[in-house]
Amino acid sequence: MTYRSSEDFAQETSAFRRFVYGMIRRFAVTLTDTALWQLLGQTGGAGGDEILSDVPAFTGIGFYSRPPSSGGNPEAIGVSVGGTRTTVIVAARDEATRQAVVGDLPPDSAAMFNTKAVILINPDDTIEVGAGPSVQPTIMGTSYRSAEDTMLSALATCLTAINAYATSIQGTADPTKAATPALTVAIQTMNTAIATFQGQAAGYLTTVLKAQ
Repeated sequence: MTYRSSEDFAQETSAFRRFVYGMIRRFAVTLTDTALWQLLGQTGGAGGDEILSDVPAFTGIGFYSRPPSSGGNPEAIGVSVGGTRTTVIVAARDEATRQAVVGDLPPDSAAMFNTKAVILINPDDTIEVGAGPSVQPTIMGTSYRSAEDTMLSALATCLTAINAYATSIQGTADPTKAATPALTVAIQTMNTAIATFQGQAAGYLTTVLKAQ
């Protein structure tokens, strides 16, 4: 089979061959309005641009989307059996937006997204719903986990210090003596860690839903 580029198609002079080659074509999406989109392709012979308006988009039952109005690179596969007047869109993508928002996914992953939000299905049977790439660490839960670890570590240190202090005053004549400096510092550290945890956890819970 001989590979033919879009430039080859533009230089084709046979009307019949242009008709056959044009039955399934790749277009740029230049305008979308409800289920009718505008496509930009190449004509045969002298070349140049070919604009197809009001092309129906078959995007699937129960799912509909439109590419961003700027910043993306939307493309469509158009099928024109019977001529350009019967063109329909059977597939579409926006590779520029996908790279900017989702990037590379591991095997057995899937994502539904626009420029502002992502629904990510992970291979570890978890589903993450969150904001876009500017808060990727939050989406992945690393901020939440880091804050949780900080709080728990500080709590453990504080409890150790409390235990040591309680041990030190056992049997003394004055069990109400002031706390040791180490205990005071440990308590302050724990309080700070708890406040940090609460702030980060609140932000995490308002931007991400993670289900398992």
